Amino acid sequence: MRSIPVDLSRCTLIGTGKVSARAEYVELSDGSRRASGQQATDPDTGLPLWTVDVLVDDDDARRAEVVGVTVPAAEEPACPKWRPVAFRDVTATPYVDRQSGRVAVSLRAAGMAEPVARPSVA
Repeated sequence: MRSIPVDLSRCTLIGTGKVSARAEYVELSDGSRRASGQQATDPDTGLPLWTVDVLVDDDDARRAEVVGVTVPAAEEPACPKWRPVAFRDVTATPYVDRQSGRVAVSLRAAGMAEPVARPSVA
């Protein structure tokens, strides 16, 4: 599936403090999938994959939303609670959720970065 570069500079990402190891999934003979019990790894770097949950604070949105961003890292990334966080080289990959049949989006980043202060609107 094609990945689409994403510019997140128009919204602020706030850390929830929640980071978890991304599970590796295996496809069963009946076409269903289940977690293998192992942590997934990045196919390019071989590094373990982590899901970092962040609150998206978008000035153009009516409500905030929590999203998970997949990040490869040798050790569990630090995600400070209630502090701005940033990611490098974010991409979105659309896919069809097998349970609901709806289109969903998976966010992935090359790594975490230092957040850049957004200019205040006067």
